[in-house]
Amino acid sequence: MDNRPPLHASEKRSEAPAPLVRTLILPAIAATLGGYLWQTLGLPLGWLMGSAIMIGGLALSGLSIQMPKPLHRGGLLIVGSSVGLWVTPEVASQMLGWLPVMLVSAVLGITLAIALTPLFARLSGLDTATAYFCLLPGGVIEMAEIGERYSANRAAIAALHATRVGLIVTLIPAIAQHYGHQVPMLSGGGHALSAPLLISVLGLSMLASTFTSRLGMPSAWLLTPLIISGVMSGAEFTNSGQMPGWLLIIAQLIVGFSLGAKFKRESLLALPRALVTGIVILLVIGSLVSGAALIFALFSEGETAMTLVLSFAVGGMAEMTLTAKVLGQNAALVAAFHAVRAVTVNLFAGPLWARLTRNSTTDE
Repeated sequence: MDNRPPLHASEKRSEAPAPLVRTLILPAIAATLGGYLWQTLGLPLGWLMGSAIMIGGLALSGLSIQMPKPLHRGGLLIVGSSVGLWVTPEVASQMLGWLPVMLVSAVLGITLAIALTPLFARLSGLDTATAYFCLLPGGVIEMAEIGERYSANRAAIAALHATRVGLIVTLIPAIAQHYGHQVPMLSGGGHALSAPLLISVLGLSMLASTFTSRLGMPSAWLLTPLIISGVMSGAEFTNSGQMPGWLLIIAQLIVGFSLGAKFKRESLLALPRALVTGIVILLVIGSLVSGAALIFALFSEGETAMTLVLSFAVGGMAEMTLTAKVLGQNAALVAAFHAVRAVTVNLFAGPLWARLTRNSTTDE
């Protein structure tokens, strides 16, 4: 029997914030320090990668960390809005012209996943359903949820997809810097939006994103702000203003925090063989899609090889779009490529697997 006296209301109130302090506030301070250190050292994607590495380390140490949905959505909204502010009628027309290549990129990513699934399953010890959904270039949450419907291992899918995104976001800027591509401290250019215009862009984007997310639009909190701010920019309503630099820093910290928090210690420790072989397979896929991007770059005019590599890359949509923004590339085009691939993968991942397993059963 517990003979301890009941806690007073004041004592209960003092205990309540403790979990929030441990799981959000202190990690957020650590993420900011990590981002500042990474940025000060002049390393690529300083604020994003410093935040991701710091939070990933804390998560792997066993600390329970999770980015609250409202904050995560706010970070995506800032990224989408900042990219949309670069959109002009000419850019929109250019993006439409790239649609066939976007579809090729999506089909290439899916085809490579299907082709390498048997090898990955054999080397990793995972069942083929889990291996298939691990390799598809879709979102972490989407692939885990769809895969679970087909009896795949949700934890393994989430772990491999978090590894995939972290690997791509780390390697591409580092390789670009190694080969002499100048990585700016923070992408910018032009003047910052005035306070009234900034509030208008973010406010309208938030309202529209709330609506489109309820309709089930993929990556609604990234793509909807891009469209809203793109329309406003194309109509010259924003006076060529850009997102303030300090807001882009906040967006990088949030995206980095969210990426690092996806590395769950239990999942990673339970899948050492799958992770090692998965990294090798992911590097093969990354090299092949980068090679395809470079081939297209040889025949394209007006787009850099780096923009196309980021467009074809099998990283996450938010991460790749923000990477393009920070590296001074055509982030709107990169976002469009990833949006087309995300919609394609989300629509066909399940039906394709059902068809593949049906054919396999028939052959037997």
